[in-house]
Amino acid sequence: MKTCSAVLLPLFVLGLCAAHASAQGAAQSAAQIAAQLDAQNRPVAAQHHEANFDAERKQANELFLADKFLESLPLYEDLCRRDQTIAVFAERHGIDLIKKSGTIADPAASRKMHNDGLAELRRAQKLGDNSPLVQTILGDAAKSPLGAILSGVPLTVGYSYQGTPQAQEALKRAEAVFATNDYAGALKFYQQAAALDPKLYTAALYSGDMYFRLKDAKNAGVWYQKAIDIDPNRETAWRYWGDVYLVGGSEPALAKEKYEQAVIAEPYGRPGWLALQKWAKAVKGTVRTPVVALPKFSTPDGKLAPDPALATETGNGHASWLVYEKERVAHGARTQFQPIVAGGSDANGQLTPTGYRHSLAEESASLRAMLLDVTAKLASGAVTQESLEPSLRTLLQLQKDGLLECWIVVNDADAGIRYDYPAYRKEHRDLLATYIDRYIVPQP
Repeated sequence: MKTCSAVLLPLFVLGLCAAHASAQGAAQSAAQIAAQLDAQNRPVAAQHHEANFDAERKQANELFLADKFLESLPLYEDLCRRDQTIAVFAERHGIDLIKKSGTIADPAASRKMHNDGLAELRRAQKLGDNSPLVQTILGDAAKSPLGAILSGVPLTVGYSYQGTPQAQEALKRAEAVFATNDYAGALKFYQQAAALDPKLYTAALYSGDMYFRLKDAKNAGVWYQKAIDIDPNRETAWRYWGDVYLVGGSEPALAKEKYEQAVIAEPYGRPGWLALQKWAKAVKGTVRTPVVALPKFSTPDGKLAPDPALATETGNGHASWLVYEKERVAHGARTQFQPIVAGGSDANGQLTPTGYRHSLAEESASLRAMLLDVTAKLASGAVTQESLEPSLRTLLQLQKDGLLECWIVVNDADAGIRYDYPAYRKEHRDLLATYIDRYIVPQP
């Protein structure tokens, strides 16, 4: 299996830059999203501008809002040269560079321009632009073998497989046509790539994207499903499909289901969560996370350091956390969280651990032992429901609902637990959806 192709990355970013960047009342392009950002009155250092600066800015803005990215590129390039302090200039310059990179036939030159575009987006972020669009594009850029190793999340087939040479050539032709905003023309090449290689996720994904841009929601869904059938554990098709349902507020309940699946596919990335926040804003709902304050512990000389706060029960159950700490240390833990797991990784970032790893089984067993102690105290009257520590009350409810492990893998996962997530997701996808639906984004 081959690793991700740098040539394919610009196209994914372009897909993010338009209809799938947001859906609030109507389909929005990257230009419209950026216009919203521009309107947020982000602070800019006072600076004297040369003559015609405002005229050039206005012209660039009009072209960008009209999705004429290639025409706005030289203007934003000049605007960035003239004023390095304006975040929206850096963002739009980066998007334009990425857009143009998809039209360049030479792979090395295309990759360089794509990377230049990412650098501009990082500069925009440093200037204060932390919009969902910028976060999503930069987050996708981290989907590389190195990024997989650092995050502890291996690349799935939707990211790692780049297709046959014939399918790759069809995708390149699609990119060039797509850059001219000829969606019907690009669709032909995407579908050609899909026919040449039915296992190629991006060919199915972007076929759906083109149908969405052509306002054919039914066929967009057909092709998003094809992409999901290839790799249900890549979030992109789930999220794009959710956008179809959220546009115009047509079917927000179905949008929510798709966005939840995007989170389940990749809970440790930002795009799925940003999509859920978008849904919540559209329906005037909320995205929340169960609040649990886990104790920090240390093990100097390999032994659990005593915590005076856990020495005596004070009536709220807090002292039961000592049971949790002892269980963790007995399994080999030395601190609360494990930021890095020792071991080797293959080309797709799949880890082979060596030595101790903080596992889902360990965390679950430790929490359940602690909750058993809390339950005994409640039964004896040493602790009352009214005085019970909020974190313990939340964990008891999660355990009662059969969703404790879901909370652990979604909201309490460190590098060690992340290793267990693919196997857990495979067997408990419906349970994860129940958890997110009930605890993260309940209906308003």
